[in-house]
Amino acid sequence: MSEKKKTPWHLWVVGIITLLWNAFGGFDYTMTKLNVDWYMEAFTAEQIAYYQSLPQWFVVAWALSIWLSVAGSLLLLLKSRISTLVFVIALFSYGAALSGTFHFHPPPTLTDQDMIISGVILAVLVFECAYSIIMKLRGFLR
Repeated sequence: MSEKKKTPWHLWVVGIITLLWNAFGGFDYTMTKLNVDWYMEAFTAEQIAYYQSLPQWFVVAWALSIWLSVAGSLLLLLKSRISTLVFVIALFSYGAALSGTFHFHPPPTLTDQDMIISGVILAVLVFECAYSIIMKLRGFLR
């Protein structure tokens, strides 16, 4: 008879926190792409022009990294082993978007704060990948 493993409490904590984190990214993406006035007021005219001139491949990489991260968190909460693959694809998509930001289509201004935020996002994505891999290997994801 197979023994069913009890889901560790931290899976719920990590799943909920990463879902909220990734949902904020989705909100930011949506508000930026829809050019919502009250949201875009925080941006300079130069920054708005930059976002409106992004190449399509960059927008696709950005969208994939955001929405796959949201999906990965939901799948983690559903205890699906597919969350690992989804997080890994999101990480690679973010890597493509980062390369676009820093090498191919740099923004008009790049501050230390921008670099820190990019690093934090990357670190969270790496954590999400590692955590889901560990949970999968330990048999908590099916």
